[in-house]
Amino acid sequence: MTQGRGRAWIRRCLLAVAALLTIAFLAELGTAAAAEYRLSRELRAAAGLANDPEVTIGGFPYLTSGGDHAKLTIAVPAQVRDKSARLEAELTGVRIPGGLVPSFGPGTPIRAGHIESRVRLDQKAVGRFMGIVDLQVHTPAPKKPGAGSPADGYVKASTGIVLTGTVPLPTAADPKRTVAVSVAADFSAQGDAIAIRATGIYTGPEDHLKAELQPGEEPAVLQAFTKVLPTMALPFGVRPTGARGENADVVLLGEADGVTVTPGAFYRPLP
Repeated sequence: MTQGRGRAWIRRCLLAVAALLTIAFLAELGTAAAAEYRLSRELRAAAGLANDPEVTIGGFPYLTSGGDHAKLTIAVPAQVRDKSARLEAELTGVRIPGGLVPSFGPGTPIRAGHIESRVRLDQKAVGRFMGIVDLQVHTPAPKKPGAGSPADGYVKASTGIVLTGTVPLPTAADPKRTVAVSVAADFSAQGDAIAIRATGIYTGPEDHLKAELQPGEEPAVLQAFTKVLPTMALPFGVRPTGARGENADVVLLGEADGVTVTPGAFYRPLP
């Protein structure tokens, strides 16, 4: 009888502990979600966005963080220079004032040890900027065993990007002649813009189109794939420090250390 009461007491204790852990876990999720939602709504209002940004406050546990968080990520689709793009910001070593569920306003200071700010364009948007409507962007994986697998996430590079598309190469006999061709290209930041420079006809191992070019046509092909895109503002006004290919996307990015940003400055398009 005593043994049965002891087992019942242990079961009740285990159930109580499980209930407390469940409540704590739900409180953790709910509190963090509330803070993320409030910041998302303020970012949308401050920047006049058409969509709520995806906001993730990283670090566990949130409830005992005291406003200090390992990471804050923000991402939202937007129109940049009348083209579809994605605005992204990744902050690390973050300090958010205001307690467990802070109220955000346009001027709420968010301090970060480091920020990487990005404008991401897909290959269709880049093709429209370049006047190559069927443009394909391929970022080759690093040449090491196992590289480029789905576990690697984005494959990133600034040089040797494979661009494929159809460009006009008229001749006297065929003024409307076009050729589908692949080139190797390098990306860089030129002021607030992405500079794309074709360096040669691509003949390597990655997927590409082998074009039958006539003698002397290579310079015209490289010129067709070389362009400086329109200027673009990065989230939080970070100055661009580079550009790169990420899988089939083209990214303008900027990095800075020891910054303080505010929701009201999330995105202000350049004139």
